[in-house]
Amino acid sequence: MKIALTSPNGTTLSGHAGKCPGYLVFVIEDGKILPQEHVKLTRQQTLRNLEGRLSDHPDHPLYGMNVFITQGLGEGLMRKLHKDKITIYQTEEPDPINALKQFHLINESLD
Repeated sequence: MKIALTSPNGTTLSGHAGKCPGYLVFVIEDGKILPQEHVKLTRQQTLRNLEGRLSDHPDHPLYGMNVFITQGLGEGLMRKLHKDKITIYQTEEPDPINALKQFHLINESLD
């Protein structure tokens, strides 16, 4: 499972997801969270400026994500992500690691 969290600075979770230039990207394999990567997007790569669906852009750094965690996003981006069947988790938690743990615990409780 590939999870992207809005984080322009790599240390705090942010809102304004469509405009966000930075993401922490995690992969969960066999129930374990692998080390994260901080990805910086160009202006054209921000989700607000991306033409069409993310699944149409295999070269995009967030391509293949299954889960999107943010403090806030607009209806347009929400619809765009839903078209790719990406799970959206909104939280007020400012710490990305705690937000990831919250989602992971919520996700496990759904199984």
